[in-house]
Amino acid sequence: MEQDLTHYPDDFSIFVSDIPTPEGPAIGPDGLLYLVSADDAKVLRITPQGQTETVADTGGRPNGIAFDSSGEMYVADAGLKSILHVSRSGSVDVFIDEFDGTSFGGPNDLCFLPNGDLLFTDPVRRPAPDPAISPVYRVNPSGTVSAFANDLAYPNGIALASENTVYVSESRAQRLVSFIFDDSGALLDQSLIRRFRDPGSPDGMAIDSEGNILQTLPGIKAIAYISSGGELIDLYHLPTWTPANLAFGGDDMKTVYVCGTAQSTVYKFTHKFPGKPLL
Repeated sequence: MEQDLTHYPDDFSIFVSDIPTPEGPAIGPDGLLYLVSADDAKVLRITPQGQTETVADTGGRPNGIAFDSSGEMYVADAGLKSILHVSRSGSVDVFIDEFDGTSFGGPNDLCFLPNGDLLFTDPVRRPAPDPAISPVYRVNPSGTVSAFANDLAYPNGIALASENTVYVSESRAQRLVSFIFDDSGALLDQSLIRRFRDPGSPDGMAIDSEGNILQTLPGIKAIAYISSGGELIDLYHLPTWTPANLAFGGDDMKTVYVCGTAQSTVYKFTHKFPGKPLL
């Protein structure tokens, strides 16, 4: 008899459906959930009751969303090969779209550092099994771009872990790695947190207040809950979902919103600890 591998939190439920390819969830300065519909090129805002409102249309293929310390929204758009600034009125402007005269490959995810610098992953869009060796870029508030880390096998999700550490998932290497930087945002060192079994394809992640990590593994239809040292604490698995990205939200920041890209659905469940503040 085959073992039943289905395992998920008790209050796991569907939050909202019918969003084509939901991606890049982030909590805005108003406390509401923002995400994108990648297939429709729209940036959406969702109320706690599940009501959806279009904030902006990028005209490309948006993915990650991040808010800076002043509440301004930035979007990684793979279709436009740009990092976009989306104003509070919904206007869309290109913040950056090249490095040293070369266009980006297709920005995927992004996060802000305490000093105001923006980090973003930019995987080369080559089909597997190509490792798609690509960089992570750093942009200062004035828009000057520099390489933060190089030679990563399809860098995908990125999240601030502490004042001087960020995590990056390498989808094609099945790895979650950490990067330590100084106060100026310059890279000092990197280390391996965990290597996942193929075909996990680690994607988005979120950090809780204890420093533990919720890492999506869409290749095996699961979310791994792991410690900062890489120890597996739990594994949430459903055969009917494809979790790609997730974010903490809700009044107590214990609600986890999960984007199921293949199902056009956003799920939610309650986590034991609140999410770690991003800035």
